[in-house]
Amino acid sequence: MTVNGRPGVISWNEDGAPLSLLAFIVADGLITEITAVVEPAELALLPMPLPDPM
Repeated sequence: MTVNGRPGVISWNEDGAPLSLLAFIVADGLITEITAVVEPAELALLPMPLPDPM
């Protein structure tokens, strides 16, 4: 997935609530920066896709 146009990943709790969001800056094929959001109040403010069912 992308986060503001950057590669990223979202992890979800079993109840479907977002647990964490990671966004990466990649340069020359290497991750040069990682932004992590783990605060539930901050995650609640972000537009999130629905989790994929497994």
